[in-house]
Amino acid sequence: QSTTTATILPKALTVSGITASSRVYNGLTPTAVNTSNVAFTGLMGGDQLSIATTGAFADKNVGTAKTVNLTSTYSGADVGNYSITHQATTTANVTTASLTVSGITAANKTYDNTTVATPSVSGVVLTGLVSGDEVLVSATGVFNNENVGNGKTVTLTSSYSGADRGNYTISGQGTTTANITPLTVVLSGSSGLVKV
Repeated sequence: QSTTTATILPKALTVSGITASSRVYNGLTPTAVNTSNVAFTGLMGGDQLSIATTGAFADKNVGTAKTVNLTSTYSGADVGNYSITHQATTTANVTTASLTVSGITAANKTYDNTTVATPSVSGVVLTGLVSGDEVLVSATGVFNNENVGNGKTVTLTSSYSGADRGNYTISGQGTTTANITPLTVVLSGSSGLVKV
C-alpha cells in the first residue's frame, strides 16, 4: 500500500500587540493603527504571514482610553495553515480641538446712566468648527464706563452650549466696540430750568 489519506488541521494562532494612535478631535471615528509590534503567537518558524489593520473609535467624541475597534486582514504564503484569533480592540485618546470665536458685535445705545451693553451673536464666526458640529454662543457685555463716546470698549462674557461643545477648547472673543450717544432732554415750562 503506497498511500492513504489524513487531515492536517489549521494551527491556532493569536494576534496581539496592535496599537492605535491618539489624535485631536476631527468629527470622525477612524484613527491610525500601528502593526509594527504585532505578535503572532503560535506562528511556526519560517512561515510567512502578514497583517493589514484599520481602526475606528466607537464614537467621534473626546475621551481618554477610548475603545478602538480593529478590523484586520491577513495574507502570506502560509495564511491558510492557521486558525486566527484576532485582536479585536485597543485603546487611544481623542483630545479637544481648538475653536476661536469672533464676530460678536454690540448695539449702539443712547446714554442711560448704566454700562449695560447688548451684544449680538448673529454674525459670530467659529474658526475651527468641524462641518456639521453644533456649538452655540451666547454673550453679555458691559461698556467700560457709562459716558457718551464713540468706539467705546465693550467687555464680553460668553457662554457656550450645543451637542458638540465638549469636543472643543474655546478661545472666546474678549471685547468689541459700540457707541453711546447723548440723551436728548426736552424741557418745557419755566424758563428757569437748566439742561445739563
